[in-house]
Amino acid sequence: MTQILTIAKRDFVSYFSSLKAAIIFWCFLFLMGLFFYSFILTYIEYQQQSVSMGGEMPRLSELLTAIFQNVHFIFMLIIPAVTMASFAEEEKTHVDRLLKTAPVRTIEIVMGKFLACSGAMALVLLASFVYPAYLLLYGNPDPGPIMLSYLGMFLLVFSQVAFGIWVSSLTSNQFIAFMFTMLGLFLLLILNWIAPNITSAGWTEQIVRYLASTTHLDNFFKGMLSLSDVLYFVAISSLFLFFTYISLDAKRWR
Repeated sequence: MTQILTIAKRDFVSYFSSLKAAIIFWCFLFLMGLFFYSFILTYIEYQQQSVSMGGEMPRLSELLTAIFQNVHFIFMLIIPAVTMASFAEEEKTHVDRLLKTAPVRTIEIVMGKFLACSGAMALVLLASFVYPAYLLLYGNPDPGPIMLSYLGMFLLVFSQVAFGIWVSSLTSNQFIAFMFTMLGLFLLLILNWIAPNITSAGWTEQIVRYLASTTHLDNFFKGMLSLSDVLYFVAISSLFLFFTYISLDAKRWR
């Protein structure tokens, strides 16, 4: 455990000692702020229309769901930038040789990298809480769905980071790692929508839908906590961490 924390601390500190972390923080909060501002205006417009036309008043929970769904899209752009250098840059500069020859196990390297990237993204996600906090302060949304939505997004981040560091372990080119990570995350994002077009109706379509991250994340956004959804993200994270271990172990013994 000590080796894991040492590697994680080294990567975490080096990550925040560069402009990369500041840029990612700024981009994430700026994009989420744009979505938040846009949805607030839309919410006020619908509210005024419902008052004048006598329709049903929009709920703040619907506003929050729309915001969180767009955060899922932002992650597709941010996560690859965080994970692309995990192994690719070290392999290119041959820094990875120090880890390979050090008295540390491959699984400890993988978990250290995973904790560093996940910790960085966790801070980004925590910083975004300022937006729902604003609604809690000036509105009356149900805090339960908000907490569950953040739980779902944390689980999503862990699974996406695991996928990203696996891709990074396969190449020494950061740009390739970025593009393939983004492509993979985009595929997981849209599987639920394209399932009817790539499979015939039946159990195959259900399997494809189950593999889509949106299928499980939307339940958290609706305020539903299901063990199967939690296990999905845990399984995805574990699977890609295992793939990363296999990839690094194969290189270590060449």
